[in-house]
Amino acid sequence: MELCPEGSMLSYLRKNVPVNSDLKLRFVTEASAGLAYLESKHCIHRDIAARNCLLSEQLEVKISDFGMSDERRIIHDETLEKVPMKWLAPETMQQRIFSSKTDVWSFGVLVWEVYADGKEPYPGLSNIQTRAKIVVQNYRMEMPKTAPLAISKLVYRCWKTEPSERPSFAEIYNKLKVLNKK
Repeated sequence: MELCPEGSMLSYLRKNVPVNSDLKLRFVTEASAGLAYLESKHCIHRDIAARNCLLSEQLEVKISDFGMSDERRIIHDETLEKVPMKWLAPETMQQRIFSSKTDVWSFGVLVWEVYADGKEPYPGLSNIQTRAKIVVQNYRMEMPKTAPLAISKLVYRCWKTEPSERPSFAEIYNKLKVLNKK
């Protein structure tokens, strides 16, 4: 097992404000690479968040916390007790369905966390308020002003209401790889 002495990406972001934009882009690109791999193996993580990305000594991102993961293509979960509400896709909140597309939604929230320097998503809203705003009002958070336009556009695609309109992790990774080279 690989040691990740830098701890979680979330704690790193909070301790090292401001993290430079190149490193933020590298973080989200490496996270998307790991998630594209999981998607290729039909693994649904179900708990994608900055707190579940660990950093190696070289600040390489490693996806962690597979306690809720599953190898089925679609999961119907009767209870959402252990699932952090603010990272859930609308279909998970309403029908308790998990898929690779719900992981994509959660990845969008992770990217928001990175560009918000580790702040909690949906600031000032409770879990119940967050659910109501997303499901009833079709609300989406505004991306932090520090996020490049291309990143913001990608995140808004991750947050499409219709799961089939969300990109795959392979597509996300390829897009971020290109942005990393600029």
